[in-house]
Amino acid sequence: MLDNLPRKFGFLIINGDVTDGVARKDLGRYIVEPDQDFQIRAAVKLIEPLAKRARFTYVSKGTPYHAGLGSSADEVFAERIGAVPDEWGHFASTWRVLSVEGIDIDFSHHRSISIRNDSAPLEREIQFDAMAAELKGGRSDLIVRSHGHRYAHLNIDGELGIHTPSWSLQTSFAQMSKSPNRLISRLVGGVRVNLFPSKKNGDIQDAADYIDVLGLVYPHPRVGKSIHGGG
Repeated sequence: MLDNLPRKFGFLIINGDVTDGVARKDLGRYIVEPDQDFQIRAAVKLIEPLAKRARFTYVSKGTPYHAGLGSSADEVFAERIGAVPDEWGHFASTWRVLSVEGIDIDFSHHRSISIRNDSAPLEREIQFDAMAAELKGGRSDLIVRSHGHRYAHLNIDGELGIHTPSWSLQTSFAQMSKSPNRLISRLVGGVRVNLFPSKKNGDIQDAADYIDVLGLVYPHPRVGKSIHGGG
């Protein structure tokens, strides 16, 4: 992934659930180390090369299942990695808006519920952005959400949304999950976003004119297949 990024860039967003947690629904199986402090140290070591390239690093709070009560693991990781604290002094935030030369990025780990189509939560988050515009000081140019372990990049009538891919392999519990649907990740990785503020004209405009989204994704290992016959 480092080969696909410049030596220096503006912002790094780690959008929550940095660690696996104790994997209680899998009884701790299929993870390398159940000790969450060890997981945090490993995450810091993994992310540091990226964070050193970024001018600013932001971290979101994930879920209690992975990050513990109050997303404590994300908070500890965020402080150790040198993340920018929010207005309350938290290094990992529930919801934040980042404004870069007039381009607003709304990011949070949590998203609207998905029933069947992974684009539906992003569409609802874009609608919520319009509802919350007064609270946020205007509409955002890009909505970033996570949590669903699947990569999506949506453009609805010029409004952009990203659902980030998972950066870990799927667990046995996730493969058995069937609520609301069966789910298996096809891709793992991250997302690169390039901003072009000079191309934003301040009028009704396709946000893709000044925001370029590139998935830095890699294939998830395939489901095991037993082959018989065929020579």
